[in-house]
Amino acid sequence: MTDFVIDIFVATTSSFISSFCCTSIENFPRTILHKEQKVYMNNLCKNYLVIWRGVIPQAITYIPHQSLAFAFKDAYSKVFQKKINDYKHLKNILIGSLAGASTMLVMYPYEFVSQRTKYLQKVGKRIDLTWRECLVEIFKNDGILGYYKGFSACISPVVVFRGLQFGFYDSTKDITDALPFIGRLFWVQLLTFVSHIISFPFFKIMLMMKADTLNFNHSPVQYKNVFECTSRVLKSQKLTYLIQGSTQRFLLATKDALTLMLYYNIQPYFKGNFNHKIDRVNQRKA
Repeated sequence: MTDFVIDIFVATTSSFISSFCCTSIENFPRTILHKEQKVYMNNLCKNYLVIWRGVIPQAITYIPHQSLAFAFKDAYSKVFQKKINDYKHLKNILIGSLAGASTMLVMYPYEFVSQRTKYLQKVGKRIDLTWRECLVEIFKNDGILGYYKGFSACISPVVVFRGLQFGFYDSTKDITDALPFIGRLFWVQLLTFVSHIISFPFFKIMLMMKADTLNFNHSPVQYKNVFECTSRVLKSQKLTYLIQGSTQRFLLATKDALTLMLYYNIQPYFKGNFNHKIDRVNQRKA
């Protein structure tokens, strides 16, 4: 349990640093191309604040997923290392997929309730509706399972992405460790970007299913499950439709890769110091 808490702390630190850095990269072109560019350039302090605008909201939504995913991943790794010795690459993918599924199992109710609240406030014109009132309303109408509406669609892209990202990283660890830090970062970014592209069709289906579940289309539910939604999309659209827009995930891949690199570089320091302190305490008791 102590290792799990340390992993969450390290992942939180790593994801905040990467979110802080990548938010500035994302906002920089907007700042340069802003109509009032001269005003910003005359006041460097304000210009820097504009570059990092929105870092806190992005970090709040980004950090919990990363923290739980890395903590669950290391927890599952310890279990599977003891029980399964063969099929190394498949085991790595399975561990990553389980970490992603576990993360979604914890985070999905919060995301569903918050999105449902925003939807009712905007479309349902229930401006005074609070997050807690929506939470109680869902429970009264559908029970606990009501918090997991659309879960099957939302879990698939996370399972695929985390399985590939962690699986690729663990399977190519010998190559990664042989590179310098910058080389490792580019290599991990490439692996993460490929994982994003492969999981992007599942992500697109997830958006369609989520909009349908939240009734964004102001019509009855159109899709019974993920398979029906996918088959209907493939019949009406070409396969390339599900891949369109996948290259836009490059910046997110950069953020995820930087988080992964920071996590595995910071983690040994914290765990090493913690284990060293435990050894010292045990020696004193002895």
